[in-house]
Amino acid sequence: MRNIRLISVGMFPDESISLSAYRKMQQAEIVFVSNHYPHIMDFLEKENITYKRLPCVRVIAGQEVLCQEAVSMLLQWAQQHEVLYITVDAAADPVAKQLDEQVRQVNPGIAIAIETGSPIDIGLPFDMQPLLDVMAELRSDDHGCPWDRAQTHRTLRRYLLEEVYEMLDAVDMDDMLGIREEMGDILYQIAFHCRLAEEKGLFSAQDVVKDVTDKMIRRHPHVFDKKKLENIGKSMVNWDRLKQGEQRQQHQHLLDGVVKGMPSLLETYKLQEKSAKVGFEWEVTDQVWDKVQEEVQELKDALQEKNPTHIEEVAGDVLFVLVNLFRRHCIEPECALHRANSKFRRRFSYVEDKVKESGKSWQMFTLLELNDFWKEAKEIEGRSSTV
Repeated sequence: MRNIRLISVGMFPDESISLSAYRKMQQAEIVFVSNHYPHIMDFLEKENITYKRLPCVRVIAGQEVLCQEAVSMLLQWAQQHEVLYITVDAAADPVAKQLDEQVRQVNPGIAIAIETGSPIDIGLPFDMQPLLDVMAELRSDDHGCPWDRAQTHRTLRRYLLEEVYEMLDAVDMDDMLGIREEMGDILYQIAFHCRLAEEKGLFSAQDVVKDVTDKMIRRHPHVFDKKKLENIGKSMVNWDRLKQGEQRQQHQHLLDGVVKGMPSLLETYKLQEKSAKVGFEWEVTDQVWDKVQEEVQELKDALQEKNPTHIEEVAGDVLFVLVNLFRRHCIEPECALHRANSKFRRRFSYVEDKVKESGKSWQMFTLLELNDFWKEAKEIEGRSSTV
């Protein structure tokens, strides 16, 4: 067992520390720093990491000599705890040198490990561990939350979907604080699913990060490979070919790769996108417009027949061909409809507020009067969008 761990952080800890070393500092039972390194203590204080200061190094006859008090303090703590000693350079540090000598001569039962880690360029990297720790606490049997402990991958489906749509709403509103908050909520859902899988020994959050990182590198050889593709157009062409080389992308039929559980408009978009890539689509957009008119007329005819099953089928055909039209103009129908819903919600709420302010009931207003309120809402939005 490693009782004493020496971590080298360099002269600028907040710019050179590795993520693994940073986590060890956060989780350590005890962290020691020599008074010789005040900049390290400043860093620990900034990161709210509790530490103990070792006695200063004394200089005798031109050589640095560690006070025996400091060595004794480290060895005493190491009898019961894993000790972290943070230094600029563990290999050259006088404290580390004298400690290593005494351990080898007097305390062979205590092990010393040295870690430098891979330095990063600027600041500490993104760290999901605090959120994972909270999730583990919520799921703990001893004092966790009953609701969190009762959840499964299936019961959490709706919450993940809700958070994604709230994120879309924040994007539509250009609400940066909202985007930040909703991304956190989505990340929380990811942490939740990772925790459920980790409890069953299936995979961890780190596995998820590694998998998606490897996949993105694999699918972008024109960026990460020495053999660059000639142009961006070729890289886009090769995207599907690269995906087909992955195990989970192997399907019996071309459209099997489109998930059936996604919103229907988005599913339609993806189905048409897949089929178009093999040439199964109209040659020009005018042909799509003709098909729109054809399907609308069929819907009118079906409504005259008053056959509910046929009406629903033809109504679906109208939506399907409209999605094709949208796709040709790079309009994602699910996002477009979500935006329209949000706009309707805002404007109708304005109309509702005006009705309440009047003290009258809805029935006392004509449709023309209500439509005037609607126009006011549009004008207000128009003015705010130009500010």
